[in-house]
Amino acid sequence: MGELMRRRPDRSAGFSFMEVLVAFVILSLVVTACLQVYATSMRTQVRAQQSEAAFALLRERQASFESLGLSPGAGARGEAPGGLRWAIDVSEPEPDPAGDISGRSLVWISTQIVDEAGRTYSATTSRWLGEAFAEATQ
Repeated sequence: MGELMRRRPDRSAGFSFMEVLVAFVILSLVVTACLQVYATSMRTQVRAQQSEAAFALLRERQASFESLGLSPGAGARGEAPGGLRWAIDVSEPEPDPAGDISGRSLVWISTQIVDEAGRTYSATTSRWLGEAFAEATQ
């Protein structure tokens, strides 16, 4: 009767060591995947901020080419905060013999920005000399 009174361990009362190890492996895989997604989103955010700064500088340089004292055939280069390098070139288009521009001078303004990673942002626009740019008047 003494043998019947002895308690046997109840195997269904908890987790085995192997079950706990499997749970930790699954948890570590999920945490690793989440950290990779977070790191990727941070890199994307930094790239977006760099692109935003480059496009802002691009618009600013195009709007202020006359304040740089540039005339057709001239160009300027420089570096802006944040490691952005810029270049602006002003040129005259080929004259249109059929067109009457009433003595006004049309110019092409080509602007290029290069960020620290070597990505290039560029834009070209045309303007009449002496015409105010909408962004420059705001």
